[in-house]
Amino acid sequence: MDTLSRHKSFLLASAVLLLASIFTPQTDHTTEDIVPVESHINSEGTLPTTSHSMDSSSQQSRADSKAINVDAGTIPHDTKLDPNCIFCKIVTGEAQSFKVYETKHSLAFLAKPPVSHGHTLIIPKYHSRTLTDPGLPDEFLADVGPIMKKIAVMNGEDSYNVIQNNGRTAGQSVDHVHFHVVTKPVDQPNQGLVLTPQSWPSYPTTDAEYAEDAAKMREIGRSHGFPGVSA
Repeated sequence: MDTLSRHKSFLLASAVLLLASIFTPQTDHTTEDIVPVESHINSEGTLPTTSHSMDSSSQQSRADSKAINVDAGTIPHDTKLDPNCIFCKIVTGEAQSFKVYETKHSLAFLAKPPVSHGHTLIIPKYHSRTLTDPGLPDEFLADVGPIMKKIAVMNGEDSYNVIQNNGRTAGQSVDHVHFHVVTKPVDQPNQGLVLTPQSWPSYPTTDAEYAEDAAKMREIGRSHGFPGVSA
């Protein structure tokens, strides 16, 4: 083989190796620090932190809790759960439920008893009594919205309600933030949320009262540093 032919062969081999390095999947990614959903919470209401140690004899790293795929059902280490809360027990697997959808931050399961077929509850995997209780991270709530849409599709009904209650006078029965996705079957008017002028009354409001309410809300929003408060 002459010099030109060897040079061409070298360039071709180099190009093949370069393309292979670009399109070969990388498998050595850092696994997110998560624990199985069956793990039990401790008496302080928090999850044990995964710790890594080095065996001096074998020089091999070991983890106290093995990370598993998010789709298999997991919860973040930085969450907070209450050992006395029934919804937290459902998250950890200590209490039984009929699960229909799950992510790292949220869990959806059928309500017992339901007010219509497919009545589903969606909860953050973080114990907070209401939406406004201090400490509930926004990423847990941000995960809930897309799941509402998926549950509505999975229920197969064109009409449905999304309900979220905070506090006893608002109808909250379990002290853990939860969202209801309630179907409203056309052929079963007594199922689901029954809205009438009597059960959902409105009252007349003047523009001055609207302006006063809006101003108070904006003032409170600014005091909390919310960036999206209207001018």
